[in-house]
Amino acid sequence: MKVPQLILAFSLSLILFSCHNDDNDKFDFSASSLKQTQWKGTFLRELNGRKSTESAGIIFYSDNKGLYSVQGAEYNFEYSIDGKMLKIKDTGDVIGDFDGYWLLIESDKNKMVLTNGTGDENDGKATLNLTRNY
Repeated sequence: MKVPQLILAFSLSLILFSCHNDDNDKFDFSASSLKQTQWKGTFLRELNGRKSTESAGIIFYSDNKGLYSVQGAEYNFEYSIDGKMLKIKDTGDVIGDFDGYWLLIESDKNKMVLTNGTGDENDGKATLNLTRNY
């Protein structure tokens, strides 16, 4: 009688400890979680029915400063986060493509998708599809 109980207890503990923890994939979208991370991916622009896709990268140096690049051009920026909204403010002489507000529409610990624009079909829209590099 003790052997079946032992097998049952062992089976239950094996099932409980082998369950996948979905919390490991969750991403806390905050300045502290972006600090000292590097992301790469694509920058998709849609304007007046025309679409273009360019390579893009971004590094968050600290909890409020970073550097991004689009097609090889680099821009220093300051940023802040409020809920799902990322605000990028270019700090150089030239205003780049990421300057402004970006809404987080999808994320996990290794992926971010951000968009700007109102969503109106006549309005310009941009989407950043980024994968965590480091």
